Amino acid sequence: MSPPAEAGWETATWEGSRRAQLRAALSMTVRERLQALEDLSELAERLAAMPRTQGPKVAPSSGRSGA
Repeated sequence: MSPPAEAGWETATWEGSRRAQLRAALSMTVRERLQALEDLSELAERLAAMPRTQGPKVAPSSGRSGA
């Protein structure tokens, strides 16, 4: 893939960021698009295979300060 262009202030908004993403996608070759699709597919498979966790276990607070 081609190196990313330097982002300016126009990408600091949601709409500007979306436009920059569309410009980047439209500038990709067919080969680059297929490679990106393959990479994302592999990532999705790895993420699907990961065990789900409930998040960090936090001990209940006793309500006292540390002093």
